[in-house]
Amino acid sequence: MSAKTTSPTPRASAIQSSVPWYLWIPFIVAGLASMFALSVLTAKIQAPPSAAEPIPPDGKARKLEGERYLEYRVGVTINAPPEAVWALLTNAANFPLWNSTVTSIEGTIAEGQRIKLKAKVAPDRVFPLLVSTFEPHRRMVWEDGNKIFKGVRTFTLESNGTTTTVTMAEVLTGAFLPKIAPKLPDFAPSFEAFASDLKQAAQA
Repeated sequence: MSAKTTSPTPRASAIQSSVPWYLWIPFIVAGLASMFALSVLTAKIQAPPSAAEPIPPDGKARKLEGERYLEYRVGVTINAPPEAVWALLTNAANFPLWNSTVTSIEGTIAEGQRIKLKAKVAPDRVFPLLVSTFEPHRRMVWEDGNKIFKGVRTFTLESNGTTTTVTMAEVLTGAFLPKIAPKLPDFAPSFEAFASDLKQAAQA
């Protein structure tokens, strides 16, 4: 006995044929958006082994690259106490007076505050930053972005009696970093200038 096949009822066929194709577009877009969001959330970020090494306080900037990971870092030894260095790094209005890499900083540099930075390396852009960590005379973090593209700049100060070792590292990560990185300028000269300016101003 052959299996009996059933065909759609006339009413079901009418309903199916009455749905315009373009009404499916929102569902298709939503599906693609979900796939994109999942790829962003699961994007692998891998720092290079050298990222775990101490930053030499020699005033020379270094560039580290990994998987969806880009870092610039510099260190310098300053013949001044941490209090003097910290005072320079946390006075937004006076930043351009001693720092040749910064055009302006608007706002208050304090825990949980948001600031707007303009830098000479990208004169047409304003960088909105959150001061996420603020440990007086020791450590400060500025950051902005999300899993698509994020930048985190960390300042650390370590007292060595009559001198202070200062390090500055900026880590860029995110799912879109491979597309963005080739368009970024070389930040190494800016980092070296920042460290040199900070040393000169703190020792003045």
